[in-house]
Amino acid sequence: MIPKTSNDNKSVQAQANLWITRLDKGLSSVEKQQLIAWINQDKAHYSALQRMSSLWGDISTQHELNGLFCAKPDKKPASDYLMKGCLAASIFFVAILTTNLANDINQLWQDPKNTSSQHLAYQTFSTQFGQQKEITLTDGSSIKLNTNTVIEVVYSTLQRKITLIRGEAKFDVAKDKNRPFTVISGQNSFTALGTIYNVQRDNNHDMELLVKEGRVLVSKANTSRTVLLDAIKSSQSTLTNQKAMNIVTAGEKLAIAKQSLNAKQTLSNSAIEKELAWQQGMLIFDGEPLSQVLSEVQRYNSVSFMPIADDIADLKISGYFKSNDINGLLQSLNYNFAIDYQKVSNNTFSLNRA
Repeated sequence: MIPKTSNDNKSVQAQANLWITRLDKGLSSVEKQQLIAWINQDKAHYSALQRMSSLWGDISTQHELNGLFCAKPDKKPASDYLMKGCLAASIFFVAILTTNLANDINQLWQDPKNTSSQHLAYQTFSTQFGQQKEITLTDGSSIKLNTNTVIEVVYSTLQRKITLIRGEAKFDVAKDKNRPFTVISGQNSFTALGTIYNVQRDNNHDMELLVKEGRVLVSKANTSRTVLLDAIKSSQSTLTNQKAMNIVTAGEKLAIAKQSLNAKQTLSNSAIEKELAWQQGMLIFDGEPLSQVLSEVQRYNSVSFMPIADDIADLKISGYFKSNDINGLLQSLNYNFAIDYQKVSNNTFSLNRA
């Protein structure tokens, strides 16, 4: 049962206790929004939840909240320790709400001068196979989601944070020098320095960043807001901690493989057009092997292909295709590349050399 709202002291404590219990079990997207609304209603709600969390150290939630309590032990009993204020209220709330990313965002909401007046807005957006969606956020930024994509959006008065859980998205960022716009993907973050950029996440360790306009700061997911603000206000030549960060500019692509940054690539206009063709519902291939083409097609369609013979797996494919037009693709492969196809089931095909 979701706690009902009441400002009576005993009722608030009871509500906070119920929320802690729910957090221990895991919240649905709807419950996350309800908790944020409850927190935003009254400062007493924040205080009550903070007090309850400090008593949660011997229960399984301690692992979930690992890294959120920055007070160091001394000679006093452990039960005497409360959070000392080194984390803003929003760190605690956002981290426990987005449980799958708690370790990524511990430091992103720090502001020692403003801990109780922050309000949070939380939303989740997603697309299915073959679906694309464009959304406009409250600050005027827009996001276009590619096929089979899920993002979480958390806005506060201090920062704009989007977590790319899976898939691919284009971000067209409204400028706000006081509120960094950061996309978290795995252990990396991509902060706009006034820009349009594309992020594709293949899995927890591999992803790609392509910058169409402006510049993007690449850093670790737990980079503090202070460092991000300094980066936004500084030129590339005066950025601190250069070894831990990287700047990607318009026309450049950065691949991250197994959490390691590869060398940046400068792309031609035609190469950028190819990379971003999905935004017009198209797929462009220029000499990719058939096995790679089929893998890309599967990103956009609930379809599978039988294992293909080695003599056609490496066949180089070029052409323009609609991302959701399987029949058109198969007919083109047959006509232009002499590949026969056969439907094995409703969504499975076999391919062989004609």
